[in-house]
Formats: sequence, C-alpha cells, structure tokens
Amino acid sequence: MKNHIKQVTTYFILFLLVTSCAKEDLPINNDEINTSNLTKKVVKEHGFVDNKMVLYWNKITETVLSNPIQQPTRTRLFAIIEISVHDALNSIKPKYERFAMNEKEQFADPDATVASAAYWAITLLGRGSSQVDSWYSESLATIPDGESKNLGIALGKKSAQAIIANRADDGFTKIILASPIPANGINPGEYRSTVTALNYVPTTALSPFRILYNWGTVNKPYVIESNSQFRPGGPYAVNSNEYTTDFNEVKTKGARVGGIRTAEEEKMGKFWSENRPSILWNIIATNAIATKKLDAWKTARLFALIHVCIAESINSQFNASYYYYSWRPETAVRLAATDGNDNTQADPSWLPVYSESPTSATPPVPGYPNGFAAFGGATAEILRLFLGTDETSIDITTTSINPAVTLPKPSFHYSSFSQAARANSLSTVYNGWDFRKSVLDGEEMGKQIANYVFNHQFRENKE
Repeated sequence: MKNHIKQVTTYFILFLLVTSCAKEDLPINNDEINTSNLTKKVVKEHGFVDNKMVLYWNKITETVLSNPIQQPTRTRLFAIIEISVHDALNSIKPKYERFAMNEKEQFADPDATVASAAYWAITLLGRGSSQVDSWYSESLATIPDGESKNLGIALGKKSAQAIIANRADDGFTKIILASPIPANGINPGEYRSTVTALNYVPTTALSPFRILYNWGTVNKPYVIESNSQFRPGGPYAVNSNEYTTDFNEVKTKGARVGGIRTAEEEKMGKFWSENRPSILWNIIATNAIATKKLDAWKTARLFALIHVCIAESINSQFNASYYYYSWRPETAVRLAATDGNDNTQADPSWLPVYSESPTSATPPVPGYPNGFAAFGGATAEILRLFLGTDETSIDITTTSINPAVTLPKPSFHYSSFSQAARANSLSTVYNGWDFRKSVLDGEEMGKQIANYVFNHQFRENKE
C-alpha cells in the first residue's frame, strides 16, 4: 500500500510540474496566425493607428499559453505580456497610464514596438520557441526598415524588461506547488483534499496534498491593495436552509451516476470546463471588439485590463479559498450523514460528473469561492465598462483543452457579457464541482475587482 501511495504521489507531482513548466517548440499549425492582415501602417484621422499588430500578437500569446500550463501561472504570464504591449505603446504617445515603463520614444514605429514588446515578454518569461521567433521575424518583415522601426524594436524590448523587473519580486518564485499543509479538515464544512487515485476513487491515504495553498498570500497584487481586499463573506453554514438548497442542486445536477440535468446544462458544463478560462475569455473579448473601430492604444489597454483583472481574480480566489477552507460537493455529499444537517442525504460513492485531471475528480483546492466564476465576472465587467454596454452578440466555439477527450465542438450564443459570465459560473455546478453560492460569490468578487482596476489603473491621461 505504501509503495502504491508513493507511486501515485510521484505521478501527481510530476503531472503538476509538467503542466506548469512545459516549454518546448510549439507543435501548432494555427491558420489564424499569419501576416496577411498586417499591412504597412498608415497614420490617418488625426493619428489613428489600427490595432492589427496588437491583435496579431494577442493571438500569438493566446496560442503560446494554450500549451500545457497551470491555469494560475497562465494568468500571470498573460498579464505581464499584455502590460508590456500597453506600456510600450504609451511610451510613444502617453494616451493611458503606464504600469511599469518610464522611458519615452515618440518617433518609434507603433507596429515594431508592439511586436517587440510582446515577443520579448514571451521570450524573457521562458515561453519562447523557434515558432515564436518565426512569427516575430514575419511580423517585423511587414514594417519598412528605418530608424523608426529600430526605435520601436528597442522600445518594445525595454518595456518587456521593465514589467518583468517590476514583477521579479511578486512572490511567484515562493509558490509551493503541492504541500501536505494545511491539514485536512475534521469538522462539517471543512475542506478535505479531493486528490484521488488514478481510477478516480478517493482514498484517505492519498489525500495529503494542497495545491498552491500559498498562492493567494505570497503573490503581490498588481493594482488592488491586497489579495484579501475583495474577499467575499463566506459559504453558507452547513446547517442552514440555503446550504441545503445548494447541496441538493449540485448533488442532483452534478452526479456522475444518476444525475438529472438538461442536455444544455451538460453541454455547458463540459464546454466551459474543457476550455482554459483565461484563453476563452480572451477569445470572447477579441470577438466583441471585432466590429469596433479601436486603435492600437485602446485595444492594448483593453487586453491589459482584462488580463490584470484575471490575474488579480486568481490571486484573490486562492486567498479566500484557503482562508475559508470550505469543502467541495464531492466531500459534502459523501459525508452528509455526519454534517449535522437533517435535510441532507449522504451518498458515500458520489462523484462529480466531470473529472478535471487524471489525479482529481474535483479541482484539488478548497471550494469557496470559485475561480472560474471570478474570471468571467471580471472580464464581463471590464468589457461592459470599456464598451459602455453589457449588450453584445457573440458566438463562441472552441476545442477541448484535453486532446485525449473527443467532444463535439459546441457553440453558444450570448446576447450580453453578463449572460456569458453567468453560464461560465454555473457550468461548475453542473459539473458537480461547486455549490451555487461559491460560483455566484466568485463572479461578484471578479466584478468588484474589475471595477477597482478600471478606476485605478490604465486610465486615460488628461493632457
């Protein structure tokens, strides 16, 4: 038995290390990444510069970060890269507040600046590859040679170096990937690890792991004052009527065996969970502005706002999750006979309908609040604030995060950003991962973070 535990423990840690540290040349043939849309820059309409190069490198960043990588790490990388692009452009013409860059170069070519800022951020963060090098060369080839281009290349690199230096002491190197602390809870409502054996059967012996337990305490915020600033009020008491309602909902809709949910709910659960949330929300944002006449500066600002808010959301979620240390439905349903609530019924073999990884049926972090919901709440709110309306018309279809899982490519249409955010939130209830209060409070936390960041950083310079 001990040898089996050791074997699974080793497998689990290696799995996490691979997914968080993979850095290889990209085996990607992405037809969307090409230079056919990049034309020689024409400055018109009182200095209007189109956003094609910003969108081009945003798509490259999205592709690079689609490789196996842990979701919290992805949010950090995406934020740094988009800040680099934003700051670089605003070092040519300071339309919006910069985050880390102090240098100025008004004669730099905007396209060369954007390409260099993104490329060097990706490279210096350790995500470079021969494919990224090729994309960089191809994008620079669309820009006429000359002093302006050279100035842009130099300025972009300085911007990347500035934001990376700014975040060098952000606490990321202190993150503990998997730890036996804090200990499993013993009282009703307290978290028990959901790390499982390879056949998805939870065992007490295989549950000493806490994933990224100090992420929310050692990571330095970007804009908000602290990772606890927007901490929500906490889960329902286990003996409350509200808890009972949430318990029965997820037990019924999220059960792997005998679950009762609509076809739409099942499709929604798989869709939002199979696709990396920061990537999916980036796609939604790109689609939302496709018909808008945004210049390079506004577009770079939007991406910086979105990905900083997502990074702040994951930091805040981990902070709150390990503060409240609340159990997941997988544990709650199995242990309901001893939870002190006469209105909950136990099912000792209950498992959620959907499994996130080979080592965990439920995401192996405490259950309140939900991080996916915070991402959606934050991004939807930024889009509403940025565009001045919640109304939109977006259709999204993406492929599975897991190449071993063969699913149809579901499509969803949303008529508002808040509608998409709510679907994203409820998807984890339908998967059996979360209670409704966890996702709704996570979504609200994301919205609060978005409002704070929008009103405190990357603001328009009044000159």
